[in-house]
Amino acid sequence: MPLPKNFDRRGFRTVALERANLNEESRSIELAFSSEAPVERYWGIEVLGHAENEMDRGWIGGGTAPLLMDHNPREQVGVVESVTLGEDRVARAVVRFGRSARAEEVMRDVADGIRTNVSVGYELLDIREEPAIKGKPQTYRAVRWRPLEVSLVSIPADMTVGVGREAPASVEPQPKKQETGMDPEVKDAPAARAIDDVAEARRRKEIMELADLANVREQGVDAVLKGESLEAFRSKVLLARQGEAKPLGVAPAMLDMTPKEVARYSLFRALNAARENDWSEAGLELEAHRELSKRFATKRGKRSFFVPLDIQKRDLSAVTASAGGRLVATENMSFIEILRARSVAMRMGATNLTGLVGNVTVPTQTGAATAAWLANETTPAGESDQTFGQMALSPKNVAAYTEVSRQLMLQSSPAAEQIVMNDLAAVVALAVDNASINGSGASGQPLGIVGTAGIGSVAGATLGYAGVLEFQTDVLAANALINPASAGYVAAPAVAGLLAGRSRFANTDTPLWEGGLMDGRVAGFPAMSSTQIVAGRMLFGDFSQLVIAEWGALELDVNPYANFPAGITGVRAFYSVDIGVRYAAAFSYSTAIT
Repeated sequence: MPLPKNFDRRGFRTVALERANLNEESRSIELAFSSEAPVERYWGIEVLGHAENEMDRGWIGGGTAPLLMDHNPREQVGVVESVTLGEDRVARAVVRFGRSARAEEVMRDVADGIRTNVSVGYELLDIREEPAIKGKPQTYRAVRWRPLEVSLVSIPADMTVGVGREAPASVEPQPKKQETGMDPEVKDAPAARAIDDVAEARRRKEIMELADLANVREQGVDAVLKGESLEAFRSKVLLARQGEAKPLGVAPAMLDMTPKEVARYSLFRALNAARENDWSEAGLELEAHRELSKRFATKRGKRSFFVPLDIQKRDLSAVTASAGGRLVATENMSFIEILRARSVAMRMGATNLTGLVGNVTVPTQTGAATAAWLANETTPAGESDQTFGQMALSPKNVAAYTEVSRQLMLQSSPAAEQIVMNDLAAVVALAVDNASINGSGASGQPLGIVGTAGIGSVAGATLGYAGVLEFQTDVLAANALINPASAGYVAAPAVAGLLAGRSRFANTDTPLWEGGLMDGRVAGFPAMSSTQIVAGRMLFGDFSQLVIAEWGALELDVNPYANFPAGITGVRAFYSVDIGVRYAAAFSYSTAIT
């Protein structure tokens, strides 16, 4: 029967946590979260059905449903990995705790028996009125209901008022069952239904993984409940994020390590462990590598390991006695880093896709329907269709190599580790940045903006105000300036200097390039200079249409035999990325500027 108007569709159920051994290695524990125990609510007695097909396990069993604190969607401490329904009609889940400080605190309380109450947030989809018993409240059985999340609670929720107001948006009740109580699909085609359930679970899991990356979990839940495809949701996320330079959510390579763990992590200890293939003295480093391997669903060789983004971002001054650090604590009191090119793509607002596993396709709309005026009220509207394409992304590998002496690894302070890390990370990052602009698409390189067919072009000879404006008209005429906030000019330093000394109008102080040569403005848009742009060239465009896709984390591979007599260890850094341009017409380029 449909839910009456006075029914709360949402609710909580609280049960005592079944004592079980916490698996410290996997950070997981099994717990019971719901049963058929009758609960009094203000509209009557509610029984959540736990027979087959009564509980919709598609979402809760998809591997991405949250483990929360006190039903607060903003305080997620873990994830529900799997759900089982026992013969005793009790639903149990295996939950895995995260690695944030809050998740660690909660996990310890669970292990110590301090937190013992488990609650499930759920949504009623269909109910059945049970036979009335004189003198007792009416009982209703939920013959179709959907668990939404599992929570650890300190005080059980008030089950008489129907809470859960922050649960995802409601969906319409499913069609009424036949008199047999079975869905027609289950009755007539159980095999097909099983296949559909697997596909549905995969769809929900992939949508929620993308939603977590984009920090749009609520929109992800909404997309799941509305039945949107993964492709449609990915397109919606990308369109909504036009112009944002930040990555999609917290990068999977970021383990949310505590400051103490970051300080304890030793790159050289990990290098030594990988070189000797003995991680007995590098427990923290091995644990971080294993967690990243699990997240990226990949295994590496015995002498390679992933480095968490937490460590790549570690500040030298935070772990050494003096700002800038000391290499070996006797004579090396400072370090002069090599001069590097200034990165372009992310500064200008490229879209960053992180934590990818398989190959990715990003949908693009290449044509729109056509509107036409009708001669009179009987004139039929002509049929026209949108056309779509897709941008395919697959991992390309960039690598850097350096050598470290045995003595340096034995003697050096953490600052030396950071210098090695900074160098490897910086050269790899600059290579990716350069490829996003100049990549050839051959010899293992991604295809960058300037090599993409269909971008606009501007004559560079004696470039003046008309030419500067032509960059913009190229993009505007193609309706490709989607995000003005992410649009701007990038030029070689000499070109910036040339334009700064050239006036828009004769005999006036109206330079084409206004402000400093490093960061200025050209014709109303931001402009920056960098040697990442080839000499004599300039690029304008909406950089949010540039997509930088990342697979995995920075991976270090160790060669203990680089120079065996001298005790030299070779260290190779690997990074897997791809570059894509959603709309070529969003960019215009000029060469040989004079």
